[in-house]
Amino acid sequence: MEIFFVGVIVVALMVYVSTRIKKSAAQAYEPETIDTKDFIINKPAGFINPINDDSAFAFEAYTKDFGTDEAKDFRQARAKLRVISALSFDAVCKHAKQSADVIKSKNFSENASQGQRIFLLETEGSENDVPIFSSWKIVESREQRKTYELQISVLQEHRIKFADEIAEMIESFAVK
Repeated sequence: MEIFFVGVIVVALMVYVSTRIKKSAAQAYEPETIDTKDFIINKPAGFINPINDDSAFAFEAYTKDFGTDEAKDFRQARAKLRVISALSFDAVCKHAKQSADVIKSKNFSENASQGQRIFLLETEGSENDVPIFSSWKIVESREQRKTYELQISVLQEHRIKFADEIAEMIESFAVK
C-alpha cells in the first residue's frame, strides 16, 4: 500500500513538471520585444530567441521548423544581428551586396534620426544550392561608432509565409 502512495505521488509530480516544461516551451515562441541598452527589436510569434552567451550575435532568432529535401538542415527563417566596430558602414553595406546573387531592392537613408545612416537591402542567393531570400537593415550609429547589421534569411519556398514577420522585425529594429 505504501508503494502505491509513493507511485501516485511520483506520477503526479511527473505530470506537473511535464506541464510546466510544455508551457515554458510554448511561451518561448510567443511574440516578444527585445530591448537592450543599444537596440530594440520585436521578435514575432513562431520565432525563438535562444539564450546563448557565447553567440557571435547580439540578437538571434529562428523558427522551430526546418526546410525539406535539400533544405532539411536549414531553419525556415532565421534572424541574426551583428554589431561591427572594425569595419566602416560603407564596407558592411558593400559586403552585404556582394554576398547576394541578385539584389531585389535597396534603399539608403543618409539623414536618419539620431545621427544615423540606414541601408535597407533585399537579396536572393543560395547556400549549398538552397535558394534563400534575405532582408537586411544596416544601421550606422555615429554616436556609438558602431554598425548594426540585421539579416533575416528565409528559405525561398517560405518567403510569403514569413513576409509579415520579416517586415515586423525590419520595421521594429532601431538603434538607440
